[in-house]
Amino acid sequence: METLYSYSNALNVAAVCSGRFDRVMFNCSTNDNSGSKKWQRGMQFVTLGLAKRMVIHESKVASNTCWSYVSRRTVQAAASTSDICPSANFDVDKNIKEKIQGQPPLHIDQFYLPELHCCFPAKSYPELDGICEEIFLWVSQWKHFETEEERELLRQSNLPGIFGWTVPYSARRDRMLLAGKLATSVCMFDDLSDQAQQLGAEANSLRNITLHITAVLEGHDSNHDLAIPEVIALSSILRQLRANMSPRLYQRHADAMISGLLSFETQADRRATSAVPDLPTYILDRRNAFWFDSMEVIIEYCLGVELDEETLHMESMQELHKACSDYMAWTNDLISFRTEYFQGDLQNLLSVVHFDIGGNLDFQYAVNKAIRMIQTRERDFVRILHQISLSEVAARKPDLRLYLRNLPYALSGHLHWLYSSPRFHGIGHTMAESRQGIVQMDPDKTVLLSLQDQYMASKLAMDTAALIHLNS
Repeated sequence: METLYSYSNALNVAAVCSGRFDRVMFNCSTNDNSGSKKWQRGMQFVTLGLAKRMVIHESKVASNTCWSYVSRRTVQAAASTSDICPSANFDVDKNIKEKIQGQPPLHIDQFYLPELHCCFPAKSYPELDGICEEIFLWVSQWKHFETEEERELLRQSNLPGIFGWTVPYSARRDRMLLAGKLATSVCMFDDLSDQAQQLGAEANSLRNITLHITAVLEGHDSNHDLAIPEVIALSSILRQLRANMSPRLYQRHADAMISGLLSFETQADRRATSAVPDLPTYILDRRNAFWFDSMEVIIEYCLGVELDEETLHMESMQELHKACSDYMAWTNDLISFRTEYFQGDLQNLLSVVHFDIGGNLDFQYAVNKAIRMIQTRERDFVRILHQISLSEVAARKPDLRLYLRNLPYALSGHLHWLYSSPRFHGIGHTMAESRQGIVQMDPDKTVLLSLQDQYMASKLAMDTAALIHLNS
């Protein structure tokens, strides 16, 4: 625990020594007379001795006004379970009035990211490497890369791994190959939406693109695609799915993607105005825009099963899918935050939570609350999965049992892919080896410092300042 106190104090010492007095944080009570708290107050006086001026934030706790440094314990206490949406029930009235307001931009230099531990093991599809290479060659046939760096980032990003780590026991390689192409083309469509205003007169808005894809999904197109390679590729894959899936399975997939496209447009409109929704609204929109219902269908397709209507309409099954979707979407938001921050994108769980709790607290509060939300959804998933697995319905339905045995890999596999894909970390950079530390907000790559490294750097700054003071 003292290492954590050391880290928080070290950051403040470094802020003082570098003249960033506005970044010194105070927010603890003096009620706790433990050794760590006494040590912490001692560090306070050392830092105060170096400061010429400070912006002091007063915090009243138990009728005592005090000045002290933020500790990790304080941050975690602030993100108590009462601050989080109720377990297994994140739904709100679908007609809820959105509270969307323009928000000021975030200014973040660094934050502490603890490691997320998924309770399920991660396992990849045995032929995933070969499938990734085959799909990369497929993309190279129609995609024009502006730079060699762009080409290499796509190669390293392992986009087919979205399903390769989610459905490790797929029975058929051809289905996994098609799923990998879908994942790749959807991710490239996602990238395309960020630059929709640059696509030219033929497709001068994201709306034109989504209308076209909707037509393809509904089977109303005449095989005429917009002259955009990413749209042509996605349309081609959707037509192949329509030809290879059963009509019922494909209709579920099409309905899910159309719903996702509508939420996708909503988020794009907010990006254009830097608008941030309230947390319940964001949760509902994110479920659709993340396209988990579509992913669920692809998982069934890769496994060679098809869940019946009775199973799909079970309340417990719907809650299981919501918990799985939230976990996957929110971990995505957490790991991709640095990338989206430098794109000016506030449609991210961390940003939404930060502004939802007022926007005036240290950003670490939002990080800790988001992590608690993710952990809550993992517990919900485990509880509901156990409940369904022991049910009479599962006992008489082998397709459901196979599906339930595979679904946990959606959590563990997706988390592994997020850590290991350079898509969110920069060419040649991943979080596969080190999954926790202080995230330095570098625009090009993920840079993680350990608590010890940060403390030693801050201690050096403090010692240097003390020597300068002695010699002056």
